[in-house]
Amino acid sequence: MEIKPVPKIIEDIGKMVQEEKYEEACSFGLENIDLNKKYIEGEYAFKNILEEYIFQFFKKGEIKRKYPLMLDYSSLYADYGIALFKMSRFEESLKSLDLALKYNPVNVKALLTLAEIERDKNPGEYLKISIECARYSYSLENLAKALRNISYYYLNKKEKHSAEDMKTACSLFILSREYDGESKTVISELGDLEEKLDLDSILEFKGDDGYDISKIKEYLKSKNLPHEASIEIITICKTLGFQLDEAKKVVPALFYFNIAYDLSKDPAIKETIDILNEKIEKKENE
Repeated sequence: MEIKPVPKIIEDIGKMVQEEKYEEACSFGLENIDLNKKYIEGEYAFKNILEEYIFQFFKKGEIKRKYPLMLDYSSLYADYGIALFKMSRFEESLKSLDLALKYNPVNVKALLTLAEIERDKNPGEYLKISIECARYSYSLENLAKALRNISYYYLNKKEKHSAEDMKTACSLFILSREYDGESKTVISELGDLEEKLDLDSILEFKGDDGYDISKIKEYLKSKNLPHEASIEIITICKTLGFQLDEAKKVVPALFYFNIAYDLSKDPAIKETIDILNEKIEKKENE
């Protein structure tokens, strides 16, 4: 049997999961991934520098050893955990996700899958993990998914939900659509939720041109629930962007400024992005 290098294993299983080839990913993982890998306290593996900064800000853990990006064991075990979950192999999935989160406790992809496993058997834990996901998310897709999860929780409380719970669920649902409401999977999830929601419960937030998102955000803020991307993550992205631009690394700088703009829609960040794009265009034309 061919022994694949770890970076290739990470790349291959990531592609399989992205293409939703879960059965193939499970077979591949069985041959190439060790679910009994011994984790040593203080070892971490991050997908990028942003995730490391998010970890340092929210978790404040001591990093004794950091694996290089090409050895991102957290993504490896997260993807394998997702594939196992999709094939209803829950015990193995939990084992893989546990390793993913040891290597990177702010791996939102792993946390979202863990939340799905906890959803019906432990709703309180499902809510807690989903709120964590909203705090750590730096993609609109993950932020929207976390908000849909929290909406689902308030809609499906084991004890009979109140009118206030319905209002909360509907508010989270509408806000999640603002962040991500277009992909096939998302449309399906939104449709399943909408069938159960009583959107009349949030008529106070609706005007002639649709829902007033600022009022919905204020309402969720008053409930101490996630209502926008973490300002800390936006600040980290801007800081990284400026540092990289100063180091004349314009393309990586753009990567982080684009994340900051997607999360905030701050016109000042858009101006910075336009300036950097002009720099790139000018250099290409020289």
